[in-house]
Amino acid sequence: MAFGIPFMAISLAVMFLGGLFIYVFRNRIAESAGKIAVGVSLVSTFLFIPAFYELLTDGQSIETAVWSDILEPFGLQLDAVAFPITFAVVVLGFLSVVYAVGYTSHTENKPTFFANQLFFIMGMIWVTLATNLIEFFIAWEIMLVPSYFLILFWGLPETRKRTALKFWLYTQAGAVSILIGFGLLYAQGGTFVLANIVASGDLIFKIIFILLAAGFLVKMAVIPVHWWLPPVHAEAPTPISVLLSGAMIETGAYALVRFGILTLNDAAISLSFWVCVLGVVTMFYGGFMALAQVDIKRLLAYSSVSQMGYVLFALGTVTAIGVSGGMFHLINHAFSKGLLFMTAGAVIHQTGLRNIKKMGGLSNKMPITAFAAAIGMMSIAATPPLSGFISEWMMFLGGFDRVLLIDPITHAILGIHYPFLILTILAVSSSILSAAYMLRFFWRVFLGPHPEELEDVKESPRSMTIPMIILAILIVIFGIFPSLALDVIVPAFAGILGP
Repeated sequence: MAFGIPFMAISLAVMFLGGLFIYVFRNRIAESAGKIAVGVSLVSTFLFIPAFYELLTDGQSIETAVWSDILEPFGLQLDAVAFPITFAVVVLGFLSVVYAVGYTSHTENKPTFFANQLFFIMGMIWVTLATNLIEFFIAWEIMLVPSYFLILFWGLPETRKRTALKFWLYTQAGAVSILIGFGLLYAQGGTFVLANIVASGDLIFKIIFILLAAGFLVKMAVIPVHWWLPPVHAEAPTPISVLLSGAMIETGAYALVRFGILTLNDAAISLSFWVCVLGVVTMFYGGFMALAQVDIKRLLAYSSVSQMGYVLFALGTVTAIGVSGGMFHLINHAFSKGLLFMTAGAVIHQTGLRNIKKMGGLSNKMPITAFAAAIGMMSIAATPPLSGFISEWMMFLGGFDRVLLIDPITHAILGIHYPFLILTILAVSSSILSAAYMLRFFWRVFLGPHPEELEDVKESPRSMTIPMIILAILIVIFGIFPSLALDVIVPAFAGILGP
């Protein structure tokens, strides 16, 4: 608890009460809802600064309330494992609210939109900070409800009901799998506390790991449970696509680390090869599908599928460098993909088009958007010195580390794990696909001559361009100074998984 004050709890309360205020008084503040939401989100973001400071100085920030012996501790905990996803959600959440002010200029029922957006962000942050199984599951479900309504009422009119239903069914099926896994985990350990490590590779713990992983992989949209993501991310309003693709799917990766590597360590290691296989298959599938898309947002949606394959592969290496790279990639993917969805939304907002074959030459009409898209595109394509290059390099290095069979006591190299070698080579080669679909996206939208019907297109409003500029700057900063995040992340996993 930073300075004896529960800043994180206050931050979540501010976001919840702010969203509730906007909803209750929606008829009176119709035109001011966006500005109020920005103010609420800004205050909530600033309230996290003391917690991040305490993490850097003391190694963690804990705020607990003892409700009963069974639920102890019930509260919030920010540690090195939760840091990447929490930081990404806090920053991207605030910028998405600012972006939404300009994007929703002609949207009906804006107060309800912003109220649900604040509830959605609050739920995601709570997921990353929960300290026990019950609290985690409550936050996991709270995260789902506002996102469902945002898709149902503000998605594409022609398909939003079907898309929202698909989103609900897939995520609820995953939640049922998680709930069963939690029940079995409690039966084996007799506690709801997240911090307890179950160091066993017995069959029952492998079953628990598979049940939990299945639920988390639905959220990550990993093959074969990815079918909900492309229509949802493509058809949701862009400020929500930013959060869905840049943050929400990453909560699944965080949970897989928290419950796999930390809680079910031995079971996770014993099944790690198959986790890597799923990751590599997802990389290639998402990449090839992105290459085939003409809808600008659907292209980026399939890119997110591919990028979560990278993260899954990194987590499956179960090496300090690989998992650290995967966790760092959560920050980089959040900022890069959030930025790309913002640029796509700006293009749609200004041109009314979604088909990239009908675009072209927009760098002359929307130079700020084009510059931001170039930064996001190069980061996803792992171009140095941007942040995506660092995390991708670390993830691949984790694969090569796993290839070497090393005695944990003597650190002697005993041989080569050839199946992992093949997987790692395939993973590295998939980066060509990332570069291909990103270059195609940028070329089709921003380069070359522009059609005559786009002659009068102008740059998007400042409320949309400023968040894009900030994200572009953050991508450059974390690329040049990756130690800002890695100094927190790497020691934590080096201590858990060894050097």
